[in-house]
Amino acid sequence: MERLSRWSGIWKEELDRVEDPFFATSYVFDNLQGRCDLSGLRELLKDCGFFQAEKLTRDQIMMVLRPVERGEWLLLKDKPFRPIDPERYSGSRFCKSKVELQQFAASSVCGEGAGKWKIVNIELNKVASGAAFLANFLTSRGDEGRVFLSSGKDFANTTRTVTQRWVPLSEGEREFSRSSAVHQYGTERKTQQHYVEADDHWDISGASWHWRPVLANEVYEFKKG
Repeated sequence: MERLSRWSGIWKEELDRVEDPFFATSYVFDNLQGRCDLSGLRELLKDCGFFQAEKLTRDQIMMVLRPVERGEWLLLKDKPFRPIDPERYSGSRFCKSKVELQQFAASSVCGEGAGKWKIVNIELNKVASGAAFLANFLTSRGDEGRVFLSSGKDFANTTRTVTQRWVPLSEGEREFSRSSAVHQYGTERKTQQHYVEADDHWDISGASWHWRPVLANEVYEFKKG
């Protein structure tokens, strides 16, 4: 079944069904011009602030297509023309695995134990970030010849909430179990990140635009003392 989805709604086992954003954009455009019956399209429209595809102007349609073109919304097909390479998309590492979910369900019977914090969701804080985007847009108008959103400073002060969940260690990580902290499996913690220009020893200039505080996809917590 063909459908549109964010990264958070895609299983790792489905990544080979994700169409390349270039071809996905064309497909979604044709659907908006035609039947408008693609699964997930209504959610995409709502996410862009629209509710009825039939009344969209061409400029509004282009606005709806941007998240698809940028690879924020994905098109899943049984036989994609050109499947994506997951290694090129950072969002793919947040996809849940059916196998891991089954392992988690089996481990949850024990209630609590050794594990790690794993990012399971990232959500942009739309109200606060919208105000930041507006302020950045007004400021960018003084930069002649530069396209808005082409620089990290255009995203300055936007915020997002990262959700991490305590999950069991994988089979290859069991050696860390003795030194691991113990929490209830399924416990979640949320961290608010800000997009700022800060020190970056890996960048030639010594600084770069990135999310702070920095969070790894998986974080190990060890016993205190």
